[in-house]
Amino acid sequence: MTDRSPADTPGDSHWSLMIEQCTGRPKAQVRKQRPAAVARGPHAAVPLLQGPPCEREVLRALLPSVERHLLDRRVDLLSQRDLGRYLALEWLEWHGGTLRLTQVGRNVCDQARGFSSALAASEA
Repeated sequence: MTDRSPADTPGDSHWSLMIEQCTGRPKAQVRKQRPAAVARGPHAAVPLLQGPPCEREVLRALLPSVERHLLDRRVDLLSQRDLGRYLALEWLEWHGGTLRLTQVGRNVCDQARGFSSALAASEA
């Protein structure tokens, strides 16, 4: 036979809380244990580019100049490393043998231009 009272049965835990609240005697606090951390395995989805945010911000700030180089057909002025990162971020894409900005790249470029013009206006 167990030493449990009827209020301690798992299905009646809310009744024991109500009784404790009415009597004014708080039940001893039980610390909740955290679940064990799940190890990342090869099945976990990892973004292609996980660089620090500041690196992405540098790429974002340089995107308007990249757009000018694309329009002037001077992609040779861009480093292969930066081109690879822009392609990984899906801001640039190959289209018919040439590079062009994706829709996301256009939006990011517009945001970068708006931020730089707002910054220039605040400094003036």
